Amino acid sequence: MSSIDKKKLRSDIWMQRLMKTGIPVAIVSVLSLWLGWWLQEPALGQVFIVTAGIALIIGLIYNVRFVILSVRQLKDKEKGSK
Repeated sequence: MSSIDKKKLRSDIWMQRLMKTGIPVAIVSVLSLWLGWWLQEPALGQVFIVTAGIALIIGLIYNVRFVILSVRQLKDKEKGSK
């Protein structure tokens, strides 16, 4: 099986956008969970639920995009070698 150029896949503009939005959302999510527990503030629990959902959706989209680009890259390599 051919190897995939992961650097090339991560340089895709949509992959960059998903990373640059997903990572901060995930950090806010974890911080709101910890601070909500530490400060006993229920509103931060709601922030956690919303941001965790958003982070999960962004992560899922990132992974689907990665698989699509990987399959596309493998197909292009197969065409090039024939």
